[in-house]
Amino acid sequence: MGLIDIFSNLFSRSGKTGKGGGKGAASTTGGAQNGTRPTPVPKGTMVKLDDNAGKKRKKAERVSAAPIDEEALGFSISIKKDDELSKKRHAIRIRLKGLEVHIHRLKKRFPVMDISATGLGFAFEKPRFKGGVELDMDLILNGEVKAQNVLCKVMRHERGTVGCTYVDPDRAQDDTIHALVLLGQKQQAERKSRKKDEAFNLPD
Repeated sequence: MGLIDIFSNLFSRSGKTGKGGGKGAASTTGGAQNGTRPTPVPKGTMVKLDDNAGKKRKKAERVSAAPIDEEALGFSISIKKDDELSKKRHAIRIRLKGLEVHIHRLKKRFPVMDISATGLGFAFEKPRFKGGVELDMDLILNGEVKAQNVLCKVMRHERGTVGCTYVDPDRAQDDTIHALVLLGQKQQAERKSRKKDEAFNLPD
């Protein structure tokens, strides 16, 4: 065999190997993707790839809103009725020494057990008051009438105390009630101060 035949056979085999290698690569790639031999596509045909193929649909996520920052808004979002109930629940009840109420219906005075900006409780045993009953009363401190004709509604009657709430007090009545509450707070502070002084013992 001459040199020409050797080169001729060498280049021929190299060309076949290149073509075979190309077909083998395509076949292997197609088989890896689809599991079957790919269908030949005519030359010049445009192929559109599906970008969403193989993507899973995401589940809907639950979104929760953060609480409203009323300070940032500059105003409060609430219901008037809820505000009134909350105010009544959180009103500080104070005991004021020497405070009494004169109930017009009973024509008698009774000691006030506690008073707050929204209501008061007075001592009364029997007969039992029904809830919702309205009583007209005067507030008396150390024998001096401070407020007259204050309308109150009975909310409870438990353990010898009738709890009432004020019903639409006028400006003068409201001012007097707040003044009595402040006086009661002052008395309470003085009592606490005395107890601390009595409990404090100087070292020997």
